[in-house]
Amino acid sequence: MRMKAYTAASAEEALRQIQRELGDDALVVSTETDGAGVRVVVAIESGPELPEPAFAPQLVADADDEDFVPPDIGPRFGRGAPPPEGDALAKVLSFHALPPMLAARLEEGGRLGRRAPSDSVGTALARRLAGGFRFAPLASRTAATPILMVGPHASGKTLALAKFAAQAALEGTAVRIVSTDRNSAGGVPALAAFAQILGVPFDVAERPEDVQRFALGKLRGTLLLIDTAAADPREEAQIAALARLAVAVGGEPVLTLPAGLDVAESAEIAEAFSRAGCTRIVPTRIDVARRMGGLLAAAAAGTYAFAEASASASPADPLEPLDAERFARILVAAAGPRAARNTEAVS
Repeated sequence: MRMKAYTAASAEEALRQIQRELGDDALVVSTETDGAGVRVVVAIESGPELPEPAFAPQLVADADDEDFVPPDIGPRFGRGAPPPEGDALAKVLSFHALPPMLAARLEEGGRLGRRAPSDSVGTALARRLAGGFRFAPLASRTAATPILMVGPHASGKTLALAKFAAQAALEGTAVRIVSTDRNSAGGVPALAAFAQILGVPFDVAERPEDVQRFALGKLRGTLLLIDTAAADPREEAQIAALARLAVAVGGEPVLTLPAGLDVAESAEIAEAFSRAGCTRIVPTRIDVARRMGGLLAAAAAGTYAFAEASASASPADPLEPLDAERFARILVAAAGPRAARNTEAVS
């Protein structure tokens, strides 16, 4: 075990330095604040130096939908006939493995009224997403309503909560973090260390009554963020417990759902958590997954709205704003950005 100190003008900058140099293995030992800034001491296991990665992954957000050339689509695993040759929008939807009825709804445009005579594939898809799905960012919330991050195992809820807490704190909102995930091996220590860096109160609730006490006792204007234990969507008792907790604290449960999951699996997860009162999804892992059909199927299955998205593994990076245009760019870029300009219009 070795120690290393970082000094920066703010806790956010110190966290960025730690994440950039040490990754996720660093453990915060202490933080000190003086007139010059913030000093953070971290500990990390000693070990052999790792080689530099052979390539640097490119985020799909950097691609331009105007430069899209539809790729050749691989196996469809039981899907219908391939889309017509030259149909760019259909090829994008086929790549993301949408269920046939949902794909047809987006291809036809639904109840969108009059359409422009000529669109890029990204623009056409954005209009269809805006007509068929809702987008409701968490940033529009008030501090009076506690937020509960919920989801199945490894859905990224703790990371999403940390990102949202940092974003709110840096905007000047008073934040308090509570964890009910007592069985997590590393979630509570990591969240506690992060809360210390941000300088926000952190508590672990042993019982649901403790969470209710924190909610009732918080100061006016304080945003209460609750990191819940992972729930198995197949276990009705666990889903019911989440629903009771949300009602007890007067909060909103928000589902964190990873991109790249099987379409049917995503829809079943969304249906289960809708019974806990979830009406918004925070998509996670959109920086590493390519196929997003599961997210769209989940939103359609539970009549969810999309909130912000988690697009990096660093808690210092805020949640990404997500609207129809942004989501369309992600879908098009993941399906196959190319250097050549796409001259095909989608009507």
